[in-house]
Amino acid sequence: MKTSLSRILIAGIIILPLSHPASGKTDICANESRSVLVSNVSADTPENYDLTVTQNGSEKVEVISRGRLIDLIEYLEPGKYTVFLFYADWCGPCKILKPRLEEFAENGEKLALREINIINWENPLVRYYDLHSIPFFIIYGPNGEFIERGPGITNETLREISSPD
Repeated sequence: MKTSLSRILIAGIIILPLSHPASGKTDICANESRSVLVSNVSADTPENYDLTVTQNGSEKVEVISRGRLIDLIEYLEPGKYTVFLFYADWCGPCKILKPRLEEFAENGEKLALREINIINWENPLVRYYDLHSIPFFIIYGPNGEFIERGPGITNETLREISSPD
C-alpha cells in the first residue's frame, strides 16, 4: 500500500506543475473549509450542465457532482479521510492522476474519494470553492474535521492516510 501511495505522490508532484490555471491569483482560503446549500445556487447553474449526482453512500469512490454546487459535508464518510477531487474530463493531468487515486481508494481502508467534475471554468462551483487549478483537493479527516485544501496533498496527510493502523 505504501508503495502505491508513493507512486501517486510522485505522479502528483510531476502533474501539479502541469495543472490548468484558472487565473494568476493565489488561493486566499487555503486553510478554511466551505460548504453551500444547493437550494441557494440553483439559479446560477446553466441548463447545459449534467446535474446528475450520485446518492451518498458508503462507496469508496463516488462522483458526487457534474457541474453542480453541493454541500461537501453531506458526502463525508465517517471514520475515513474523505478526499474531494475537483477535476474535468478535458484536464490532461486529471486523466493521469484520477485513476491512480481511484485504485488507491479502492484498495485502502482509510480513504473515501469523492469526485467533482467542474465541467468548465465558468462554473459557479469554481468561483465558490476558489479553484485556480485542477486537479484540486479538499480533505476532511475521519472525525469530519477539515484537514487541508489545495492543488496537492501534503506529505503529512499522505502518511496518515497510508499508515496501517
